[in-house]
Amino acid sequence: MKSKNRNRKTLKGECCQLWTLFGNSNFTRLFIGRLITNAGDSLYAVAAMWLVHQLGGSTFHTGLAGFLTMIPTSLQFLVGPLVDRWVLKKTLVVTQLMELLLVLIIPVFYYLGALNVTVVLVVMPIVAFVGQFSFPAERAALPSILGPNDLVKGNSAFSFAYQGLDLVFSGLAGVLVAMLGAVTLYLVDAVTFAVAVLLF
Repeated sequence: MKSKNRNRKTLKGECCQLWTLFGNSNFTRLFIGRLITNAGDSLYAVAAMWLVHQLGGSTFHTGLAGFLTMIPTSLQFLVGPLVDRWVLKKTLVVTQLMELLLVLIIPVFYYLGALNVTVVLVVMPIVAFVGQFSFPAERAALPSILGPNDLVKGNSAFSFAYQGLDLVFSGLAGVLVAMLGAVTLYLVDAVTFAVAVLLF
């Protein structure tokens, strides 16, 4: 019983320590930007797979889409050294702007009556590749906005935001794509990237 109480107090203390980080406005903006970017990535991934299935109408196209979006993830080891050489603020803003413009290609082609599965399959891996730069750049920015004592807590918060909330955002994206349709979801996704640009 004492052990349980001690664990609860420790957990409560850690949560309180994490909340103190949000007194830092730069950290708060970066963290909210990470949440919005995560939400945007989830919206995009679900909408893209849905659209590929609708336009291609085959499991081959759906499997190919999954494969193409996994390739940038396997190249993530190349991203870190590049991010270390670039200006972090500029990297964050430019990557979000690029994702915004790339995501808008789908609605533009749709309204022009030229949207097909090939367009989606070409855009998907490019967006996924550009998205690989955001999280390393955000993590690299943390030491410049947090003191040494807060850095571990900041990294923990970002790891939770990056990995822990993916399931929530993906589930929400699934509901939204069923309600609004894939093309509308791309427009919503573009808005999330625009908000992230402003925050960064």
